[in-house]
Amino acid sequence: MSVDFARLKVLVVDDQLLIRTLMTQALRNMGLRPEAILQAADGAAAIRTLDIRQVDLVLCDIQMDGLDGIGLLKELRCGQTANPSNLPFIFLSGHADRSNVLAAARLHADGFIVKPPKPADVEKAIELAMTKPRPEADPFRYFSVSTHSGQAQHFSQPHASTLLEHAALDESHLAAGILLPLEGVKPGMVLARDLTNLSGHLLLPKGTRITATQLAALRNFRDRYGVSHLSIVEPDQPGRD
Repeated sequence: MSVDFARLKVLVVDDQLLIRTLMTQALRNMGLRPEAILQAADGAAAIRTLDIRQVDLVLCDIQMDGLDGIGLLKELRCGQTANPSNLPFIFLSGHADRSNVLAAARLHADGFIVKPPKPADVEKAIELAMTKPRPEADPFRYFSVSTHSGQAQHFSQPHASTLLEHAALDESHLAAGILLPLEGVKPGMVLARDLTNLSGHLLLPKGTRITATQLAALRNFRDRYGVSHLSIVEPDQPGRD
């Protein structure tokens, strides 16, 4: 299956303007429309873009201040953006160390492009990423993947997106909650209790704001997770946005 570059929408994430400019020019030469090439200077800006724009592919640097490339991919795979959690994702890197390569593999990255990027390498990597089978969109399988120094990550240290909820809601707010069937839960609601699957494995810690992707997975894979209700922070609780 060939790739129709004229129909692609791509997000380029890199903290170097020169790299973003080179990538943009290379993509335009492949046939992408100028308005279909989006840019972000860091992981946080990329998250904001992915929350408001749908894309077909992300090309992302690994080493960036704040939320780096591995962290951004984890946020995406965990369903923390408005884009599909199995979105094709290619890394740009001048020095991918072993821990990053292993984390990228566990997060189902779709390839690496050595910087400075050569147009032929970019085109080949995109063609491979866009034609290979996509991993199942399961936003809960990636929470345990370490994104720093190769150390095991535990749910007691929630990933970046959940830290905002824990900062806004103290234990007294989280202690109270109402039990809602999945059909009654809406994206943006906050968990009042830890969410576990049938075997007791933690899926999401309390204080997490439920995303549409996570909610869809819980509804679509009821037999896998065994979740029919969620304990939700009451809407009139202090601390809710």
